[in-house]
Amino acid sequence: MKLFCARFLLPIDAPPLQDGALLVKNGRIAAVGPRRALAVTHPDASVVDFGDAILLPPMANAHTHLELSHFPRWAKEMGETTSPATFVDWILQVIRIKRRVEPDRYLGALEEGIRLSLAAGTGAVGDILSWFPARAAHRSSPLKGRLFFETLGFDPERNRKILESIGTLLDEQTSGSLQLGLSPHSPYTLSASYLEEAFDFARRRRVPAAIHLGESAEERTFLAEGKGAIAEILYPHVGWAEMVPPAPHRTPVAYLEEHGALADRPLLAHGVQVTADDARRLARTKTPVVLCPRSNARLGVGRAPVADLLSAGVTLALGTDSLASNDSLSLWDELSFARQWFGDDLDGQTLLAMATRNGAAVLGLDGEMGALHPGMGCHFQLLRPGALPSLATLTDFLCEEGRSAEVASLYLDGRDVLQKG
Repeated sequence: MKLFCARFLLPIDAPPLQDGALLVKNGRIAAVGPRRALAVTHPDASVVDFGDAILLPPMANAHTHLELSHFPRWAKEMGETTSPATFVDWILQVIRIKRRVEPDRYLGALEEGIRLSLAAGTGAVGDILSWFPARAAHRSSPLKGRLFFETLGFDPERNRKILESIGTLLDEQTSGSLQLGLSPHSPYTLSASYLEEAFDFARRRRVPAAIHLGESAEERTFLAEGKGAIAEILYPHVGWAEMVPPAPHRTPVAYLEEHGALADRPLLAHGVQVTADDARRLARTKTPVVLCPRSNARLGVGRAPVADLLSAGVTLALGTDSLASNDSLSLWDELSFARQWFGDDLDGQTLLAMATRNGAAVLGLDGEMGALHPGMGCHFQLLRPGALPSLATLTDFLCEEGRSAEVASLYLDGRDVLQKG
Protein backbone atom coordinates (compact mmCIF):
# COMPACT_ATOMS: atom_id res chain seq x y z
CA MET A 1 0.00 0.00 0.00
CA LYS A 2 1.45 3.37 -1.06
CA LEU A 3 0.49 6.96 -0.42
CA PHE A 4 1.54 9.25 -3.30
CA CYS A 5 1.64 12.89 -2.19
CA ALA A 6 2.10 16.18 -4.06
CA ARG A 7 1.61 19.89 -3.50
CA PHE A 8 -1.34 19.83 -5.90
CA LEU A 9 -3.50 16.90 -6.95
CA LEU A 10 -5.98 17.27 -9.80
CA PRO A 11 -8.55 14.41 -9.86
CA ILE A 12 -10.36 15.89 -12.94
CA ASP A 13 -13.75 14.62 -11.71
CA ALA A 14 -13.46 16.61 -8.47
CA PRO A 15 -11.97 19.96 -7.37
CA PRO A 16 -8.16 20.14 -7.14
CA LEU A 17 -6.52 19.51 -3.79
CA GLN A 18 -3.62 21.31 -2.14
CA ASP A 19 -1.33 18.89 -0.28
CA GLY A 20 -3.32 16.03 -1.72
CA ALA A 21 -2.61 12.32 -1.73
CA LEU A 22 -3.43 9.19 -3.66
CA LEU A 23 -3.73 5.92 -1.74
CA VAL A 24 -2.94 2.91 -3.93
CA LYS A 25 -3.59 -0.66 -2.87
CA ASN A 26 -3.14 -3.76 -5.02
CA GLY A 27 -2.57 -1.65 -8.09
CA ARG A 28 -5.80 0.35 -7.78
CA ILE A 29 -6.63 3.72 -6.31
CA ALA A 30 -8.22 3.11 -2.92
CA ALA A 31 -8.71 6.72 -1.80
CA VAL A 32 -8.04 10.33 -2.78
CA GLY A 33 -7.95 13.19 -0.31
CA PRO A 34 -5.89 15.49 1.90
CA ARG A 35 -2.49 14.05 2.72
CA ARG A 36 -2.79 14.47 6.48
CA ALA A 37 -6.17 12.76 6.66
CA LEU A 38 -5.10 9.75 4.58
CA ALA A 39 -1.83 9.42 6.52
CA VAL A 40 -3.80 9.23 9.77
CA THR A 41 -6.33 6.67 8.52
CA HIS A 42 -3.66 4.56 6.77
CA PRO A 43 -0.55 4.71 9.00
CA ASP A 44 0.92 1.54 7.45
CA ALA A 45 1.05 3.02 3.93
CA SER A 46 4.48 3.65 2.42
CA VAL A 47 4.70 7.38 1.69
CA VAL A 48 6.03 8.63 -1.65
CA ASP A 49 6.31 12.41 -1.33
CA PHE A 50 6.77 14.23 -4.64
CA GLY A 51 7.02 17.60 -2.91
CA ASP A 52 6.42 20.73 -5.02
CA ALA A 53 4.76 18.97 -7.92
CA ILE A 54 1.39 18.62 -9.65
CA LEU A 55 -0.15 15.16 -9.85
CA LEU A 56 -2.91 14.47 -12.37
CA PRO A 57 -4.11 11.75 -14.81
CA PRO A 58 -2.03 10.93 -17.91
CA MET A 59 -2.89 12.53 -21.20
CA ALA A 60 -4.95 10.50 -23.67
CA ASN A 61 -4.05 11.36 -27.28
CA ALA A 62 -7.23 10.13 -28.95
CA HIS A 63 -6.09 10.56 -32.57
CA THR A 64 -2.57 10.18 -33.89
CA HIS A 65 -0.42 8.38 -36.47
CA LEU A 66 2.75 7.42 -34.62
CA GLU A 67 4.19 5.64 -37.67
CA LEU A 68 4.68 9.10 -39.22
CA SER A 69 6.84 10.43 -36.38
CA HIS A 70 9.85 10.71 -38.72
CA PHE A 71 7.82 12.46 -41.44
CA PRO A 72 9.68 15.80 -41.14
CA ARG A 73 12.98 13.94 -41.57
CA TRP A 74 11.68 12.02 -44.57
CA ALA A 75 10.33 15.20 -46.18
CA LYS A 76 13.70 16.90 -45.82
CA GLU A 77 15.55 13.90 -47.25
CA MET A 78 13.26 13.90 -50.28
CA GLY A 79 13.43 17.63 -50.90
CA GLU A 80 9.79 18.14 -49.93
CA THR A 81 10.48 21.38 -48.10
CA THR A 82 7.70 23.55 -49.53
CA SER A 83 4.62 23.85 -47.36
CA PRO A 84 1.53 22.59 -49.24
CA ALA A 85 -0.83 25.40 -50.28
CA THR A 86 -4.07 23.44 -49.85
CA PHE A 87 -5.44 20.42 -48.04
CA VAL A 88 -5.32 18.28 -51.18
CA ASP A 89 -1.77 19.46 -51.92
CA TRP A 90 -0.86 18.20 -48.45
CA ILE A 91 -2.50 14.81 -49.10
CA LEU A 92 -0.52 14.51 -52.33
CA GLN A 93 2.69 15.34 -50.48
CA VAL A 94 1.97 12.66 -47.87
CA ILE A 95 1.28 10.14 -50.64
CA ARG A 96 4.52 10.99 -52.46
CA ILE A 97 6.63 10.66 -49.35
CA LYS A 98 4.98 7.47 -48.09
CA ARG A 99 5.46 5.83 -51.49
CA ARG A 100 9.21 6.50 -51.31
CA VAL A 101 9.82 5.51 -47.69
CA GLU A 102 11.31 2.06 -47.19
CA PRO A 103 8.67 0.05 -45.31
CA ASP A 104 10.99 -0.99 -42.49
CA ARG A 105 11.49 2.69 -41.55
CA TYR A 106 7.94 2.87 -40.19
CA LEU A 107 8.94 0.68 -37.27
CA GLY A 108 11.63 3.10 -36.10
CA ALA A 109 9.28 6.03 -36.59
CA LEU A 110 6.60 4.37 -34.49
CA GLU A 111 9.12 3.59 -31.76
CA GLU A 112 10.11 7.26 -31.73
CA GLY A 113 6.45 8.26 -31.57
CA ILE A 114 5.93 6.07 -28.52
CA ARG A 115 8.98 7.59 -26.82
CA LEU A 116 7.85 11.16 -27.55
CA SER A 117 4.32 10.40 -26.36
CA LEU A 118 5.44 8.96 -23.04
CA ALA A 119 7.88 11.82 -22.47
CA ALA A 120 4.97 14.27 -22.86
CA GLY A 121 2.89 12.54 -20.17
CA THR A 122 0.70 10.57 -22.56
CA GLY A 123 -0.53 7.25 -21.22
CA ALA A 124 -3.09 6.34 -23.87
CA VAL A 125 -3.37 6.75 -27.64
CA GLY A 126 -5.77 6.19 -30.48
CA ASP A 127 -3.08 5.24 -33.00
CA ILE A 128 -3.84 4.79 -36.71
CA LEU A 129 -1.56 2.33 -38.53
CA SER A 130 -1.24 1.84 -42.28
CA TRP A 131 1.96 -0.26 -42.33
CA PHE A 132 0.73 -3.19 -40.26
CA PRO A 133 4.12 -4.86 -39.49
CA ALA A 134 5.10 -1.75 -37.50
CA ARG A 135 2.60 -2.86 -34.83
CA ALA A 136 5.52 -4.78 -33.32
CA ALA A 137 6.67 -1.52 -31.69
CA HIS A 138 3.59 -1.50 -29.48
CA ARG A 139 4.21 -4.98 -28.05
CA SER A 140 6.74 -3.72 -25.53
CA SER A 141 5.14 -0.32 -25.04
CA PRO A 142 3.28 0.57 -21.83
CA LEU A 143 0.87 2.80 -23.76
CA LYS A 144 -2.79 1.91 -23.42
CA GLY A 145 -5.73 2.71 -25.68
CA ARG A 146 -6.44 1.48 -29.19
CA LEU A 147 -4.55 0.62 -32.36
CA PHE A 148 -6.64 1.03 -35.51
CA PHE A 149 -5.62 -0.73 -38.72
CA GLU A 150 -6.27 1.66 -41.59
CA THR A 151 -7.93 0.70 -44.85
CA LEU A 152 -9.05 2.52 -48.00
CA GLY A 153 -9.66 1.93 -51.70
CA PHE A 154 -12.09 1.07 -54.46
CA ASP A 155 -10.86 -2.32 -55.72
CA PRO A 156 -13.24 -4.98 -54.31
CA GLU A 157 -10.69 -7.82 -54.57
CA ARG A 158 -7.94 -5.80 -52.92
CA ASN A 159 -10.33 -4.64 -50.22
CA ARG A 160 -11.36 -8.22 -49.50
CA LYS A 161 -7.71 -9.23 -49.04
CA ILE A 162 -7.03 -6.27 -46.76
CA LEU A 163 -9.94 -7.15 -44.48
CA GLU A 164 -8.79 -10.77 -44.45
CA SER A 165 -5.30 -9.70 -43.35
CA ILE A 166 -6.74 -7.40 -40.70
CA GLY A 167 -8.91 -10.26 -39.50
CA THR A 168 -5.79 -12.38 -39.03
CA LEU A 169 -4.16 -9.59 -37.03
CA LEU A 170 -7.25 -9.27 -34.85
CA ASP A 171 -7.04 -13.00 -34.13
CA GLU A 172 -3.42 -12.62 -33.00
CA GLN A 173 -4.17 -9.83 -30.49
CA THR A 174 -0.45 -9.11 -30.04
CA SER A 175 -0.13 -5.36 -29.66
CA GLY A 176 0.82 -4.82 -26.04
CA SER A 177 -1.78 -3.02 -23.95
CA LEU A 178 -3.72 -1.71 -26.93
CA GLN A 179 -7.13 -2.93 -28.04
CA LEU A 180 -7.14 -3.54 -31.79
CA GLY A 181 -9.63 -1.89 -34.13
CA LEU A 182 -10.34 -0.80 -37.70
CA SER A 183 -10.03 2.61 -39.35
CA PRO A 184 -11.75 3.15 -42.69
CA HIS A 185 -9.72 6.21 -43.72
CA SER A 186 -12.44 8.68 -44.77
CA PRO A 187 -15.69 8.98 -46.74
CA TYR A 188 -13.80 10.11 -49.85
CA THR A 189 -11.15 7.36 -49.91
CA LEU A 190 -13.51 4.38 -49.75
CA SER A 191 -16.33 3.48 -52.08
CA ALA A 192 -19.75 3.62 -50.47
CA SER A 193 -20.02 -0.17 -50.61
CA TYR A 194 -16.59 -0.66 -49.02
CA LEU A 195 -17.40 1.90 -46.32
CA GLU A 196 -20.43 -0.17 -45.37
CA GLU A 197 -18.46 -3.41 -45.63
CA ALA A 198 -15.66 -2.10 -43.43
CA PHE A 199 -17.98 -0.91 -40.67
CA ASP A 200 -19.95 -4.16 -40.90
CA PHE A 201 -16.64 -6.04 -40.52
CA ALA A 202 -15.82 -4.08 -37.36
CA ARG A 203 -19.32 -4.75 -36.05
CA ARG A 204 -19.11 -8.50 -36.69
CA ARG A 205 -15.65 -8.72 -35.17
CA ARG A 206 -16.79 -6.57 -32.23
CA VAL A 207 -13.86 -4.19 -32.52
CA PRO A 208 -13.88 -0.37 -32.31
CA ALA A 209 -13.70 1.80 -35.42
CA ALA A 210 -12.31 5.26 -36.18
CA ILE A 211 -12.54 7.49 -39.24
CA HIS A 212 -11.35 10.92 -40.41
CA LEU A 213 -14.53 12.92 -40.94
CA GLY A 214 -15.42 16.48 -41.84
CA GLU A 215 -11.78 17.55 -41.89
CA SER A 216 -11.87 19.97 -44.82
CA ALA A 217 -14.04 22.10 -47.08
CA GLU A 218 -12.80 19.92 -49.97
CA GLU A 219 -14.39 16.87 -48.33
CA ARG A 220 -17.62 18.78 -47.75
CA THR A 221 -17.76 19.91 -51.40
CA PHE A 222 -16.99 16.43 -52.68
CA LEU A 223 -19.86 14.86 -50.73
CA ALA A 224 -22.28 17.70 -51.42
CA GLU A 225 -21.56 18.25 -55.12
CA GLY A 226 -19.31 15.44 -56.34
CA LYS A 227 -16.65 17.85 -57.55
CA GLY A 228 -13.82 20.06 -56.37
CA ALA A 229 -10.15 19.32 -55.68
CA ILE A 230 -10.73 15.79 -54.38
CA ALA A 231 -12.56 14.74 -57.56
CA GLU A 232 -10.48 16.80 -59.98
CA ILE A 233 -6.95 16.54 -58.51
CA LEU A 234 -6.67 13.80 -55.89
CA TYR A 235 -8.61 11.06 -57.69
CA PRO A 236 -6.74 11.35 -61.02
CA HIS A 237 -3.41 11.44 -59.16
CA VAL A 238 -4.02 8.07 -57.47
CA GLY A 239 -5.65 6.41 -60.47
CA TRP A 240 -9.24 6.83 -59.35
CA ALA A 241 -10.36 9.22 -62.12
CA GLU A 242 -13.07 6.78 -63.17
CA MET A 243 -14.19 6.18 -59.61
CA VAL A 244 -15.74 9.57 -58.83
CA PRO A 245 -19.21 8.66 -57.54
CA PRO A 246 -22.41 10.61 -58.11
CA ALA A 247 -22.75 13.37 -55.56
CA PRO A 248 -24.50 12.03 -52.44
CA HIS A 249 -25.66 15.58 -51.58
CA ARG A 250 -24.97 14.99 -47.91
CA THR A 251 -22.82 16.50 -45.21
CA PRO A 252 -20.00 14.18 -44.10
CA VAL A 253 -21.88 13.28 -40.90
CA ALA A 254 -25.18 12.68 -42.72
CA TYR A 255 -23.36 10.55 -45.31
CA LEU A 256 -21.85 8.38 -42.60
CA GLU A 257 -25.21 7.97 -40.89
CA GLU A 258 -26.92 7.10 -44.17
CA HIS A 259 -24.49 4.22 -44.62
CA GLY A 260 -25.03 2.89 -41.10
CA ALA A 261 -21.60 3.88 -39.85
CA LEU A 262 -22.78 5.81 -36.79
CA ALA A 263 -24.61 2.82 -35.35
CA ASP A 264 -21.61 1.65 -33.35
CA ARG A 265 -20.29 5.05 -32.25
CA PRO A 266 -17.03 5.21 -34.20
CA LEU A 267 -14.36 7.66 -33.15
CA LEU A 268 -14.56 10.67 -35.49
CA ALA A 269 -11.33 12.60 -36.01
CA HIS A 270 -11.46 16.37 -36.74
CA GLY A 271 -15.16 17.26 -37.11
CA VAL A 272 -14.40 20.69 -38.58
CA GLN A 273 -17.10 20.60 -41.26
CA VAL A 274 -20.02 19.91 -38.94
CA THR A 275 -23.36 21.72 -38.93
CA ALA A 276 -25.63 22.24 -35.94
CA ASP A 277 -27.88 19.47 -37.33
CA ASP A 278 -24.84 17.21 -37.64
CA ALA A 279 -23.93 17.92 -34.02
CA ARG A 280 -27.39 16.80 -32.94
CA ARG A 281 -27.00 13.61 -35.03
CA LEU A 282 -23.72 12.86 -33.30
CA ALA A 283 -25.22 13.50 -29.87
CA ARG A 284 -28.23 11.31 -30.64
CA THR A 285 -26.00 8.41 -31.71
CA LYS A 286 -23.50 9.11 -28.88
CA THR A 287 -20.68 9.40 -31.41
CA PRO A 288 -17.56 11.12 -30.01
CA VAL A 289 -15.35 13.61 -31.86
CA VAL A 290 -11.60 14.08 -31.48
CA LEU A 291 -10.49 17.66 -32.11
CA CYS A 292 -7.04 18.23 -33.64
CA PRO A 293 -6.76 22.04 -33.62
CA ARG A 294 -3.04 22.42 -34.39
CA SER A 295 -3.31 20.13 -37.42
CA ASN A 296 -6.43 21.98 -38.60
CA ALA A 297 -4.67 25.32 -38.22
CA ARG A 298 -1.54 24.09 -40.02
CA LEU A 299 -3.57 22.81 -42.98
CA GLY A 300 -5.89 25.82 -43.04
CA VAL A 301 -9.08 23.74 -42.97
CA GLY A 302 -10.94 25.81 -40.40
CA ARG A 303 -12.04 25.59 -36.80
CA ALA A 304 -14.35 22.92 -35.38
CA PRO A 305 -17.70 24.35 -34.16
CA VAL A 306 -17.12 23.42 -30.52
CA ALA A 307 -19.97 25.57 -29.23
CA ASP A 308 -22.47 23.61 -31.36
CA LEU A 309 -20.89 20.29 -30.45
CA LEU A 310 -20.87 20.99 -26.71
CA SER A 311 -24.37 22.45 -26.78
CA ALA A 312 -25.66 19.31 -28.47
CA GLY A 313 -23.95 17.10 -25.88
CA VAL A 314 -21.25 15.52 -28.07
CA THR A 315 -18.30 14.01 -26.18
CA LEU A 316 -15.10 15.79 -27.24
CA ALA A 317 -11.52 14.59 -26.88
CA LEU A 318 -8.17 15.94 -28.10
CA GLY A 319 -5.61 14.52 -30.52
CA THR A 320 -2.36 15.68 -32.04
CA ASP A 321 -2.80 13.95 -35.40
CA SER A 322 0.65 13.16 -36.84
CA LEU A 323 3.95 14.96 -37.32
CA ALA A 324 2.98 15.26 -40.98
CA SER A 325 0.70 18.11 -39.90
CA ASN A 326 1.89 19.08 -36.43
CA ASP A 327 5.01 20.19 -34.58
CA SER A 328 4.86 17.77 -31.64
CA LEU A 329 3.04 14.78 -30.22
CA SER A 330 2.46 16.55 -26.92
CA LEU A 331 -1.14 16.89 -25.81
CA TRP A 332 0.08 19.59 -23.42
CA ASP A 333 1.06 21.61 -26.50
CA GLU A 334 -2.32 20.79 -28.09
CA LEU A 335 -4.16 21.91 -24.98
CA SER A 336 -2.39 25.26 -24.70
CA PHE A 337 -2.97 25.96 -28.40
CA ALA A 338 -6.63 24.96 -28.14
CA ARG A 339 -7.14 27.34 -25.21
CA GLN A 340 -6.18 30.23 -27.51
CA TRP A 341 -7.64 28.83 -30.74
CA PHE A 342 -11.15 28.28 -29.40
CA GLY A 343 -11.20 31.24 -27.02
CA ASP A 344 -14.26 31.46 -24.80
CA ASP A 345 -15.85 28.41 -26.45
CA LEU A 346 -13.59 26.10 -24.43
CA ASP A 347 -12.50 26.88 -20.89
CA GLY A 348 -9.48 25.36 -19.19
CA GLN A 349 -11.44 22.89 -17.08
CA THR A 350 -13.24 21.51 -20.14
CA LEU A 351 -9.98 21.22 -22.07
CA LEU A 352 -8.24 19.35 -19.26
CA ALA A 353 -11.15 16.91 -19.10
CA MET A 354 -10.99 16.43 -22.88
CA ALA A 355 -7.27 15.71 -22.72
CA THR A 356 -7.58 13.18 -19.89
CA ARG A 357 -10.97 11.79 -18.86
CA ASN A 358 -12.77 12.12 -22.20
CA GLY A 359 -9.82 10.87 -24.21
CA ALA A 360 -9.48 7.81 -22.01
CA ALA A 361 -13.22 7.14 -22.20
CA VAL A 362 -13.42 7.26 -26.01
CA LEU A 363 -10.44 4.88 -26.13
CA GLY A 364 -12.29 2.31 -24.05
CA LEU A 365 -10.51 3.11 -20.77
CA ASP A 366 -13.44 4.51 -18.80
CA GLY A 367 -13.06 3.27 -15.24
CA GLU A 368 -9.36 2.53 -15.73
CA MET A 369 -7.67 5.81 -16.66
CA GLY A 370 -8.50 9.48 -17.12
CA ALA A 371 -9.43 10.54 -13.59
CA LEU A 372 -8.21 9.95 -10.06
CA HIS A 373 -10.81 8.34 -7.84
CA PRO A 374 -11.29 5.02 -6.01
CA GLY A 375 -11.40 2.01 -8.29
CA MET A 376 -9.26 3.49 -11.07
CA GLY A 377 -5.90 2.02 -12.03
CA CYS A 378 -2.67 3.55 -10.73
CA HIS A 379 -2.02 5.82 -13.70
CA PHE A 380 -0.86 9.42 -13.30
CA GLN A 381 1.68 11.96 -14.48
CA LEU A 382 3.74 14.36 -12.43
CA LEU A 383 4.68 17.92 -13.40
CA ARG A 384 7.52 19.85 -11.76
CA PRO A 385 7.14 23.49 -12.86
CA GLY A 386 9.80 26.04 -12.01
CA ALA A 387 7.27 28.02 -10.02
CA LEU A 388 4.00 26.69 -8.67
CA PRO A 389 0.70 28.55 -9.11
CA SER A 390 -1.90 29.07 -6.41
CA LEU A 391 -4.72 26.57 -6.05
CA ALA A 392 -7.13 29.14 -7.49
CA THR A 393 -5.06 29.62 -10.66
CA LEU A 394 -4.02 25.97 -11.15
CA THR A 395 -6.36 25.22 -14.07
CA ASP A 396 -5.34 28.31 -16.05
CA PHE A 397 -1.69 27.61 -15.28
CA LEU A 398 -1.95 24.10 -16.73
CA CYS A 399 -3.34 25.50 -19.98
CA GLU A 400 -0.35 27.78 -20.54
CA GLU A 401 2.50 26.99 -22.92
CA GLY A 402 5.51 25.07 -21.69
CA ARG A 403 3.91 22.42 -19.53
CA SER A 404 5.18 19.59 -21.73
CA ALA A 405 8.79 20.20 -20.69
CA GLU A 406 7.78 19.94 -17.02
CA VAL A 407 6.60 16.32 -17.15
CA ALA A 408 8.87 14.58 -14.63
CA SER A 409 7.22 11.18 -14.21
CA LEU A 410 4.54 9.07 -15.85
CA TYR A 411 3.13 6.22 -13.79
CA LEU A 412 1.33 3.48 -15.70
CA ASP A 413 0.17 0.44 -13.75
CA GLY A 414 1.98 1.81 -10.71
CA ARG A 415 5.39 2.09 -12.40
CA ASP A 416 7.24 5.21 -13.52
CA VAL A 417 7.83 4.45 -17.20
CA LEU A 418 10.05 7.53 -17.63
CA GLN A 419 12.37 6.64 -14.74
CA LYS A 420 13.82 10.13 -14.52
CA GLY A 421 14.80 9.57 -10.91
